[in-house]
Amino acid sequence: MRYPHAPTALHSTAKVAFALALACLTGLTAQAGDDVDRRWLDRLDDEDRSALDAAIGYAPPAMAGELRWVGGTATTWDALRGKVVLIQSWTSRSSAGRSAPVRALRTARGIEGGDEIVVLALHTPEGADTAETFLSKRAPEAPVIIDAEGAFCDDLGVYKRPVNVLVDRQGAVRYAGLNKRGLEGALKRLLAETYDENAVAAKAPAAEPKSAAEFPPYSNKVTATDVRGRNAPEFFVQEWITPRPDAKGKVVIIDFWATWCGPCVASIPHMNELAGAFRSDVTVVGVSSESNGKFKQGMQGLAQRKGITLDTFGYAIALDPSQRMFKAIGGRGIPHVLVMSPDWVVRYQGHPSGLSRDILGQIVDASKSVGGPAARRARWRK
Repeated sequence: MRYPHAPTALHSTAKVAFALALACLTGLTAQAGDDVDRRWLDRLDDEDRSALDAAIGYAPPAMAGELRWVGGTATTWDALRGKVVLIQSWTSRSSAGRSAPVRALRTARGIEGGDEIVVLALHTPEGADTAETFLSKRAPEAPVIIDAEGAFCDDLGVYKRPVNVLVDRQGAVRYAGLNKRGLEGALKRLLAETYDENAVAAKAPAAEPKSAAEFPPYSNKVTATDVRGRNAPEFFVQEWITPRPDAKGKVVIIDFWATWCGPCVASIPHMNELAGAFRSDVTVVGVSSESNGKFKQGMQGLAQRKGITLDTFGYAIALDPSQRMFKAIGGRGIPHVLVMSPDWVVRYQGHPSGLSRDILGQIVDASKSVGGPAARRARWRK
């Protein structure tokens, strides 16, 4: 239940619009158009899935720039035409990351005609500074691409979780984020296809022009680590009390609160007002630090004392007793609000009373400038 990255996510580019309509018409339908059995897909959170799907149907990004190659010679997509290419992302920082290329190679080699499959192990920026030291002790069995800057990973839709991306013989991304069963099935399907030397994969759309609107300046003090202007930490909730909202292409507000917190309760009408005024552009989530039992007790008390029930909230409610995201920003008191633009950058932080309709409206207007397909995938690049 986290985004941008595992069990349940808040949105399907869960904070990112990034030409969703175009993606639905092109990239997203490419994978669906290949009759992908949903059982083929790995369990990814919504933003990871959306970022990968946005690349499907298009030519992958050029293997150029600051990429470093280990255990193989740098190549190009033109040189790989006619082959099926399996890109497996990984990091030397974790056991799951280290084992991902091994599993990918084992799967490719176990398929009939596997000699037509080129496996490339894409090391993400996470741990890139020590990747070559790790590889010097463990010789790679496949060419390794180290993307220290993250531009290649961003344009391919790859983030922190190890994922696979399949490029067909014509040089188009056809599948991404598959489990073992799906990887085997998709590789067999691509190997069975005939190479068409005249077919040319379309390039991914460029980012939309920036609008003239600007995000509001940072003027208020915050009782936490100041993360304004920076990428927000991963969002995690243990349990949704209300249905999980759809925040496709919307600004996201996270309100850290609890039923026992008087100022938090007093802020509910204000948060309702904001949620209602910007319903088409903003998704609000109230995240309580209470356990399910404590939350229910607290809500019973609020109902008796103030007539507040779940129907009072005009926005989504979730629980996270671990306070994972709150702790990640060094939160020291509630209520505390974070407002993220569609690229998951914090644009407001502080007490909810300081988040006026004017400020939120300015964030909404400026956020429309980060809705292009290229900006949508810029999670490694700062």
